[in-house]
Amino acid sequence: MSNNELYAHKRSDTVKWVISFFLILVLLVGMVGTWVFLLREDEGKTPPAEEEQTEQAAVTDGEGNAMDADMVYPMPAKMSFNAQTFAQFGEPNAVTSEQSVDVRIQAYVTPDDAANKEVDFSVAWGNAPTHGSEPVTNYLTVTPDSDGSTMATVSCKKAFGDDTIIITVTTREGGYTATCTVTFTGIASGIEITSSTAAKKSTSERGTYYELGTSKTYTFDIGLTNAFDDVASDLTVTEIGGEGNMYFGSRYSNDGGYYNYQDVYQKSIGELADKFITSATISGTTLTIKTGSSVLENYYSEYAYDENDYYYAKDAYLVELDDYWNIKGPSDTFYNDNSKYNAQNIGSCYFYVTVKDNVSGLSETVRLWLVSSVSGVSLSETELEF
Repeated sequence: MSNNELYAHKRSDTVKWVISFFLILVLLVGMVGTWVFLLREDEGKTPPAEEEQTEQAAVTDGEGNAMDADMVYPMPAKMSFNAQTFAQFGEPNAVTSEQSVDVRIQAYVTPDDAANKEVDFSVAWGNAPTHGSEPVTNYLTVTPDSDGSTMATVSCKKAFGDDTIIITVTTREGGYTATCTVTFTGIASGIEITSSTAAKKSTSERGTYYELGTSKTYTFDIGLTNAFDDVASDLTVTEIGGEGNMYFGSRYSNDGGYYNYQDVYQKSIGELADKFITSATISGTTLTIKTGSSVLENYYSEYAYDENDYYYAKDAYLVELDDYWNIKGPSDTFYNDNSKYNAQNIGSCYFYVTVKDNVSGLSETVRLWLVSSVSGVSLSETELEF
């Protein structure tokens, strides 16, 4: 083989190696790019299973993150058990030692190269406990994996209401301490609204409701319950509304007792709910409701004289009248049909207030109906003689 042929052969091999190296490099860049892309796609996302676990978790850290029984977690500054903790056992307030709900924690001694990392765990009631007359270990225990171990199992055995329990870890060398505050959140499994100041009634058309007088204030008790009689709550009024459609119109009248209705229309009473339920507020677990000055049957939005010296009532509820009253105007038949509709269907109408507990997500609606309150008493001017 000549020198030229040898050179050409070597050059050919070199080109092949360069091309091969280039192709491998492109392939690697593509794989790395895909890997980075996938990482970015997943960045900040929580797997659906983990989200579901957080929502249903019976134990959480101070930031609301789930603490699973099968994991070991760095000892947090705060920890919370809730009413779902004991739901699996079906026993209110107390469980056996075999039924406690556990979570595993680990304390970290610094520096990492410390020769003696042995610690001791202890539990005690927080400030002014309502259960302070009982041993704290009836409610919560901390058991180290072994003598001096930095790993321990926290076991919750009982609901402890608004009290706090303090877990303290103390180093055997130097006596340094760190604490974790444990709370219990009772999540309601039921909600009920009742009142001792309003009359509770029931009809087949309206269902169960409370009868309220006009221009009055009533209080209702919001009862939140679970199997442990230990409930935390965050209550809000989410809606004031009404159910049912009635006919209204512009009503004109004069001193001769003549009525003339114009512009008759149907409207949902929910749009007028704030005229009858003027206020609904919550303090603690007490719902306070204030009522307006009129019942639906007497409702109108405006009352004045028009240019013809007629009484003018705007948005007046159509009342079914007897023969004493004269109905004038081009829509007599239309009026009579719609006033009869009102009379036949008002019994199924009601106003309502809806309350929601933001801790458990439960809500309850109480139905209401207004009747005229007594406003006074008068005497006849006739004199009696004996």
